Amino acid sequence: MDVSVIDRENYLDRDREKALAVLTERILRYMDLPERSQVCLSFVSDGDMRELNRRYRKLDRTTDVLSFAQRDVGDVGILGDVVISYDTAVRNSQRFSVTVEREIRRLVVHGILHLLGFDHAEKRQRETMWGRKARYWVFSTGKGRTHSVSPSSSLI
Repeated sequence: MDVSVIDRENYLDRDREKALAVLTERILRYMDLPERSQVCLSFVSDGDMRELNRRYRKLDRTTDVLSFAQRDVGDVGILGDVVISYDTAVRNSQRFSVTVEREIRRLVVHGILHLLGFDHAEKRQRETMWGRKARYWVFSTGKGRTHSVSPSSSLI
């Protein structure tokens, strides 16, 4: 597994970046993706996220996470990019009364599911995606049933 973390604004210190990369690798393994799978996590400001959302989704507002798939459904290798607005993650964490780290973990799982082709535009799609999201969320928190690879509680 190859996970890159890009954080030009220095929202995360090096230890948090490394922990997030390790956690993401473990989530990808839990999803039974090939070892050659690659994903890039980028952390941006609300302003940068708004520009990406405007350019690619024609929505002139910020959002919490965007995913840019780089593969066809049948080919796994470079999965793509998950872009997270750190500013929005902080606001969401306050809104949901959770830590910023927990909110980032939720957004990583959500973004990876989008890279794998899951969507939530329609009810049936939403139910499928939310079911998968719940399963991978439980794994990422280290609670409940786990796969042979289990994240440590010290990870982001």
